[in-house]
Amino acid sequence: MIEKGLVERMCAYNKAISDPNRMKMIKILGSHPANSLNVSDIAELLGISQPAATKHLKIMEAVGLFTRQREGASVYYALCQPALDEYRALLDHAFEHAYSPCINGYDCATCSCADTCS
Repeated sequence: MIEKGLVERMCAYNKAISDPNRMKMIKILGSHPANSLNVSDIAELLGISQPAATKHLKIMEAVGLFTRQREGASVYYALCQPALDEYRALLDHAFEHAYSPCINGYDCATCSCADTCS
């Protein structure tokens, strides 16, 4: 995932997981050994087409929530635990500071605290 400020990172994660199939993919990959499921397996478990599964997997990989490993002609997916941990920490941080006034008038582009928003 490209380094951005807290608000942009949170929005990227939230947008990525905003689809029910992507949320289900987190559960599917989390309940199987790492790199044990390929696109076909995931598509079958979700009851969706392989192209649809590929699209969803690419979105999750783009924000860093999933990793992929190629073995021959197959690509296997796994959860990226550090990214999931970061998302949870960012979510906790955002709610911890939700009631604090903004020291920069809500102008994230010029704020020196944009990375932490505290």
